[in-house]
Amino acid sequence: MNISEFQILANSIADEVGRLLPKILEVPEELQIANGNCVLCVMNAAGDTVTRMYGTNPIRQRQVAQVATKKALQVWLTGYATGAYEKLVYNGELDTEKFGIPHPEFIGWLGGLEAKTASGERLIVAFSGVRGEEDQGVLRRAAANLKTFSIVEQ
Repeated sequence: MNISEFQILANSIADEVGRLLPKILEVPEELQIANGNCVLCVMNAAGDTVTRMYGTNPIRQRQVAQVATKKALQVWLTGYATGAYEKLVYNGELDTEKFGIPHPEFIGWLGGLEAKTASGERLIVAFSGVRGEEDQGVLRRAAANLKTFSIVEQ
């Protein structure tokens, strides 16, 4: 996939997430996390990145973008979903030296996922701004709706 195709795919994912987000934010507990300011980060294996911000508060968007980007970068480096990577390290199944992410830099929160395009190319998707389970949930629903990418189950 060339850079233009990646950008088109990432933008279609961002549009679908944007379509799904209002329903998610109807739940008060989801809205309270970042007051509707959410961020999607999509990366490919080469490190090309598309980020989409949702909401109206640039200061809060910046804060949430830092979390979403950190989630995406951790998945990009490790190949493991956020949360799953930390469990593997703490269970002694992975060595952090291999990935260059020391313990204090673990993101830990759910919402960064390994994915693949419909043609089988590596894709990383990360979302932040609602509860972690819903961060993952919106990505899974977008994948199911679009069929242009799928989440890699680990």
